[in-house]
Amino acid sequence: MRSVIQTLNTQNVEIEPKEDGLPPWRGFNIRTIDEFYKLPKSLTSDNVYRQLFYYHRQQHKDFNSAFTDGSKTANHVGSSVVFNTFTVTEKLHEYCTVFTAEVYAILLALNVIGTSQDKKWIIYTDSISYVEALLNVSNKSHPLLIKAFKKYLRLNELEFQIIFCWIPGHVGISGNECADLAAKNAKDMKYCFVPLSDIDHVLKLRINEAWQTIWNTEQQQTSFYTTIH
Repeated sequence: MRSVIQTLNTQNVEIEPKEDGLPPWRGFNIRTIDEFYKLPKSLTSDNVYRQLFYYHRQQHKDFNSAFTDGSKTANHVGSSVVFNTFTVTEKLHEYCTVFTAEVYAILLALNVIGTSQDKKWIIYTDSISYVEALLNVSNKSHPLLIKAFKKYLRLNELEFQIIFCWIPGHVGISGNECADLAAKNAKDMKYCFVPLSDIDHVLKLRINEAWQTIWNTEQQQTSFYTTIH
């Protein structure tokens, strides 16, 4: 397995520092909107989702919007946030998981929101896993998730009103579609860290691939000798 570990290019990898624990007064509630979550995606048409989103925006027109997304392909990981008048994108290390990209996109959104004069925001994400993780954050959570949660608390203390809302992806909601495309095309890398859990994930994948190669080779050899004899 040493050869497997050596295949990991770790020369330019910096491990994400461990985040300090959550404040003892952890009882603060995250504000969410779950009106889309109630509709099963397999039974809901894209048009229904778009109409519901349009109605939702009319009901919350006093809130600014930020659409976030994270993307991962074989050789590219990116995060993005789409605001009304501009878009923020960043490329991440290729070892980062898509969950890390999604969490980092939320952190990007919170950092920008913190510089805004506007105090009321809804952050949209098509990652149910992120919303569920945020609602159940603990000291054992992803380090970027803890960081995002702390940023949320600080902004709340500054009288920001920030709500998280899950929306379905790839149903034609403009902001979500733009965020998806922007994440896939992110080129500028400012965040060079990789969470330890992501390194562990990559290592396990490489080990599984190595064992699969060994197994395939043995099967081929067995078939070869069986044919000869």
